[in-house]
Amino acid sequence: MPQLIAELLYRRGWTSPEKAGPFLSPQLAELPSPATLKGLDAAVEILTETIQAGHQVVIHGDYDVDGITATVLLTDFLAKLGVEAIWHLPNRLTDDYGLTMQSVAALAEKVDMPALLITVDCGVTSAAEVAYAQQLGFQVIITDHHQPPSEVTKIPQADAVINPRQRDCPFPSKDISGVGVAFFLIMALRRTMVEQGIWTKETMPNLRDFLDLVALGTVADVMPLTGVNRLLVKAGLEVIAEQGRPGIRTLCKITRTGLGSQVTAENIAFQLAPRINAAGRLGKPQLAAALLLSQGKTATHLAQELDQANLLRRELEAAVLDEAVRQAQEQVNRGMESLVLYGKNWHLGVIGIIASRMVDRFHLPSLVFTGDTPPYPTQEGEVAVVKGSGRSVPGLDLHQALERCHEQILRFGGHAMAAGLTVQEDAFESFRTLFDQQVQKMERDEQQQGITVDIVLDHQEDIKDIQGVVAGLQRMEPFGEGNPEPVFLVRNVQLEEVHCLREHLKFSLYLDEMQLGGIGFFMAEQEALAVNGKVDLAFRLKETCFRGRKGLDVHAVAIRPIRPVCAAPREE
Repeated sequence: MPQLIAELLYRRGWTSPEKAGPFLSPQLAELPSPATLKGLDAAVEILTETIQAGHQVVIHGDYDVDGITATVLLTDFLAKLGVEAIWHLPNRLTDDYGLTMQSVAALAEKVDMPALLITVDCGVTSAAEVAYAQQLGFQVIITDHHQPPSEVTKIPQADAVINPRQRDCPFPSKDISGVGVAFFLIMALRRTMVEQGIWTKETMPNLRDFLDLVALGTVADVMPLTGVNRLLVKAGLEVIAEQGRPGIRTLCKITRTGLGSQVTAENIAFQLAPRINAAGRLGKPQLAAALLLSQGKTATHLAQELDQANLLRRELEAAVLDEAVRQAQEQVNRGMESLVLYGKNWHLGVIGIIASRMVDRFHLPSLVFTGDTPPYPTQEGEVAVVKGSGRSVPGLDLHQALERCHEQILRFGGHAMAAGLTVQEDAFESFRTLFDQQVQKMERDEQQQGITVDIVLDHQEDIKDIQGVVAGLQRMEPFGEGNPEPVFLVRNVQLEEVHCLREHLKFSLYLDEMQLGGIGFFMAEQEALAVNGKVDLAFRLKETCFRGRKGLDVHAVAIRPIRPVCAAPREE
């Protein structure tokens, strides 16, 4: 390891070869036993009995990448057992999220009872819906990873509930994705099938082949890429690079992912996941599921449809963004510590993305609402509602903030960093006020705010082995939540060839006597600063591949006027 990488590992807590080794080279054999997931043994027993009895299986997912990949994973695995499961993904534009009375009733009409209903990435807050499904003749297994209700009485009385966040669950990782929970279910089911002689160790499917789906859903749902998730995603990225699944192979081809370089979590976040998500955002999540399940004949056509859907999503997002920024700036000027934005006709499929944009721009927890939604049924009749999607900042638990406002919310669900909710239209303004009050009262981790610089490069020779540094960074992949991509700082540096490319800032600089191209996304307003003298530059190093030739780029994180910087002393 170059000294710079060794120092970086040390600063992040990997202070010896014995500690750093498992981090740099994680092995799937280190995965915890599925049996440590509360409710899993009961679920496997129910599934086994259902398969042996020849009863039908219905899988109810959700319309985001995590829900789609979890649905595909379970459907694909059951097909290898000869079970042709019926799968359902709700329409984001016309259906409520998760399990609903309407979806349960519709699915009950498609099967002969008794039948088994399995939820993936949803269901843990749907007590009434689960009871209704059981009343219609379903056995119900819930697999979910969202925060369960705080009151035990409100947790669904399903035949089995698998959720690492539920009380008394000893599973070591509480932050696995919905598709991650589904993966541990098939791990246990495969073991049972071998024990019962259905499969032998030679004929059983290789679970590694399903990790491409796990990587997609885990990264897209912004789960921490540490511990169990790191094991799953690192292996899953290798599976994606092998392109054995026709749908993913075609999607990689369209997005030019993995050409000449390794597949990274960033590729998922910015190339693959947005296209899978776009179908769900436009009310057609079944297109994405069909692509991932395809055997090749229709993959090209479906991948092209997803690419077109992503282009349309960008147009819809652009139509909302300027007004959202204007509202956000007004709220910042009023001293609000959260953003709660509303547009009567904003497209429901892009409000989550707009919330993410607001977090990136203003560094405040953000909720974005639209009035373009059908009435909501209540016991008193239908009421006009607004639907919202939220994103948080590191150190502030969004789900907890919404729990504090539960009396003014008809329905909500999610986790610390992201959530969805429905609010009665005439209660929206009072909800906005209450939410901001609660956010202001909440403690947050101040250390997680702002830009964290991992290494200050005091001398150019600190990065003399730049190729070795890049290779070391690749071994630290996947980067993401919980394992952020390292940020370097060079001080008193002159940027060259500075110019704007639309809203982005292009430049070059010398590192270790090597001239590197650089870009600062959405930093065009800093052109004058970059041109007029030397600056301090915080950046990430990126490997690029253009027309088969590999290179290095610098991605600016911050550009500041020269000023004294207090850095922690370097460890020798």
